[in-house]
Order: sequence, then structure tokens, then C-alpha cells
Amino acid sequence: MPEKKVTAATLAGAIVTILVWVLRLAGVDIPAEVAAAITTVLVAVSAYLAPHSHRPDLARPAGDTRPSA
Repeated sequence: MPEKKVTAATLAGAIVTILVWVLRLAGVDIPAEVAAAITTVLVAVSAYLAPHSHRPDLARPAGDTRPSA
């Protein structure tokens, strides 16, 4: 199963790309640099806000009482 943060970032990038395409079809002129900047910001925000996926392979063994790093 893919990491939730990666999935959220990928979807955000695709959604912005489609949105920019639709806006250009509607006659709205968006420079490529601005479209790229919007994509970058929304990808970063969506990846930051998405929860981590549970990774059982990284779980501590039972009885491990060491403090976390």
C-alpha cells in the first residue's frame, strides 16, 4: 500500500495540472511559472497535512522500553 503522504502529493499535483488546463481552455492566461509554483505549494501542503501510513515493519519489538530517538 502506498504511503498516504505520497498519494496526497501526487493527487494534488494532478488536480492542479488539470485545473490549469481547464482554466486555459476557458481563456484564463496562466504563465507556466505560476502554474508550477501553485503546484509546488499545493503538493507541499497536501503532503504535510496527510497522515503517515502505519508501517508495521518499523514497529518496536514487544517489551522494548528504550526511549524514542
